Amino acid sequence: MNEYKVNIEFVDKIESEMSGSIKHNKVSIEKIASGYGVYNKNVIKELTELAIVRISRNIAHAYDGLNNHDKFQKIVELYKNQANLSQRTSQSMLLQQYSTPAPISYIASLYVFSGDLKSRYFEPSAGNGLLTIALPCENTFVNELDDIRLANLKTQPFAKIESQDATIPFTEYFKYFDGIITNPPFGTLMSAQDYDGFPIKTLDHLMALRALDTMKDTGRAAIIIGGHTDWDEQGRIQAGKNRLFFNYLYSHYNVDDVILIDGHKLYSRQGTSFDVRLILINGRKSKPEGFSPLKNSLLSEVIYDFDKLWDRVFSEQKVTEHDKLTLLKIKMKLKAKALGL
Repeated sequence: MNEYKVNIEFVDKIESEMSGSIKHNKVSIEKIASGYGVYNKNVIKELTELAIVRISRNIAHAYDGLNNHDKFQKIVELYKNQANLSQRTSQSMLLQQYSTPAPISYIASLYVFSGDLKSRYFEPSAGNGLLTIALPCENTFVNELDDIRLANLKTQPFAKIESQDATIPFTEYFKYFDGIITNPPFGTLMSAQDYDGFPIKTLDHLMALRALDTMKDTGRAAIIIGGHTDWDEQGRIQAGKNRLFFNYLYSHYNVDDVILIDGHKLYSRQGTSFDVRLILINGRKSKPEGFSPLKNSLLSEVIYDFDKLWDRVFSEQKVTEHDKLTLLKIKMKLKAKALGL
């Protein structure tokens, strides 16, 4: 493929069509793309996803009259209308590179968002930026190795855009960010990597830990990793890579929740039915202690519905606080307008 350049005209067209609630499938998207001289199916997929990022971010930030749940419902409707992004490359299949659906992205980034305009955020495997849609671009740092996705990120006003191997420590940003959000590739490492004395065997586990190194002690993180949790007869996480990973997380961080998400129901339009877990972290422990909890009805529940995922992540108090912030911003804008500012 020749040197990649973002075809903004095609992205604008898809954004306009989807914003108007026009439904498309893979064939109709490819037909439109051909009119703009875009024929590579993987490029078409990535550019279509960029359009979805732009629409979703606009819903998250420009609809001041809506509360966060209403915005979420609009993003769910957008997801239902989007084409199935099933085009794959050999590399994306090998590494299990699947972008997060927009409704899950909105929930995850809203959980991480502090409401403080000075807060800084980091997405170390950013793809086209979907996971950042509820975060302010001007305060968000992103990192991506893939050339196409990196170029797509550069069309967006992020604070900083980098291209580092995310399995290597981000030493410049140690405990630097207020919020971390990431959905790393789900590939397997060729050999176990030592992380603080723990042998880490999967790519997403290692990248998640590297990302958490950049989080402030009081920060928040939303992390998506592959697979569902299995337990042994004693209710412990099955021995092996998952028990090691989660024992480390629970002993070093305040883990709010680990949510099992059904891939077929909530991920299929991203081109996969792979099951995932959404890990929510609220700060780092001052002293490492504890282990992952035993199996219970909450941790073993599988979420099949976007609304149930929303309810699981946001208690009534959390939703109220976010909506108070939105209302405060509206009032400030109205007051400024009345004063002629």
